[in-house]
Amino acid sequence: MKKFKLIITIAVLAVISYSCNNSAVQRMTDKMTPDPVVLEQEGAGFFVNEPGEKFVVGSDETTDVWMKYIDAHNNGDVEAIMAMESDSIQIMTPDGSQIKGKEAHAAMLKVWFETANPKWKVYWAMPYKGVTGGAEWIIAGHNTTSTVDGVKTTVLDMIDGKIQDGLVEKFWVYQMKVPPPPSPIVHVGDETNIPPPPTEDE
Repeated sequence: MKKFKLIITIAVLAVISYSCNNSAVQRMTDKMTPDPVVLEQEGAGFFVNEPGEKFVVGSDETTDVWMKYIDAHNNGDVEAIMAMESDSIQIMTPDGSQIKGKEAHAAMLKVWFETANPKWKVYWAMPYKGVTGGAEWIIAGHNTTSTVDGVKTTVLDMIDGKIQDGLVEKFWVYQMKVPPPPSPIVHVGDETNIPPPPTEDE
């Protein structure tokens, strides 16, 4: 019986000793592990309208807003477009003119959709965000086609837009015209037949 009590006592002491040593090791490990360092994003670039502002990569939530906005344009859904932009929407067009407010934008879109059936294909996009102000922005490239009287034209549009509270607030449009494809060159034997230029009657 005494031997049994001695064994129990030794076992208890061993458990207590292990627990104390384990706690000590854990405390030592905690002291040796440095606290995580949180690096603040300093950003880069500038915007003259917001002195001192820097920018970092934004969230694809902003990209999603713009993509849905473009989908509504491709569907010719003026009502959906109006629901996704702010009341004070401001658009700076490639020719330097401006469209201000939903009413003016809706009127322009209705005429454009009816006369030119424009379609947009987004081929790249990059959301970015102001470090200080927190404003969400996006730049995106579009292949834009219009068809008037059966003639299809293509331009490349790049936009720089501001998204505020999930709504499109303003954007600039920069445009490059895509030249039509060259006339085909027909090879006959060893000779090359190049179609003559059109005459005034044509």
